[in-house]
Amino acid sequence: MNIRYLSPNSSRLMPRRPGTPSAVRKAGKHVQHSISREDREKLIKRLQTIAHLFDDAVALPGTNIKLGWDAVLGLIPIVGDASTTAVSAYFLWEAYRLGASRWTLIKMVWNVLIDFIIGFVPLVGDLFDVTFRANRRNMKLLEKELSKQSDRR
Repeated sequence: MNIRYLSPNSSRLMPRRPGTPSAVRKAGKHVQHSISREDREKLIKRLQTIAHLFDDAVALPGTNIKLGWDAVLGLIPIVGDASTTAVSAYFLWEAYRLGASRWTLIKMVWNVLIDFIIGFVPLVGDLFDVTFRANRRNMKLLEKELSKQSDRR
């Protein structure tokens, strides 16, 4: 399947835009099925690492509380929450590429939005980042979805 065409200005290539909703769905399926099994495993491992680093990488000594980069960067007003949301958006994109269902993606977006919006509230947002762990929740949703898909095959 050729996903590029020559524009009227033949000096550069432009991506083709699907014209109908069925063409959009077909293009999305092509993206999902174009990932090899090895690449899928590497991608899942990468997402697990991101979830671990951003949500529970370090345990506070003497407590059962774990912190990640999400809680630490959340201390920086606006920029910290925006950067952790960008990482979560990457997480969502990769979940889409892995073939997560629309409903699972909606749940994952909801987790990210809650983390982003409440993260803007000073102090309360910082405490919320320690307890909510949006990336970990999204990883559990994705693993559940992928196990359902493998059961169907």
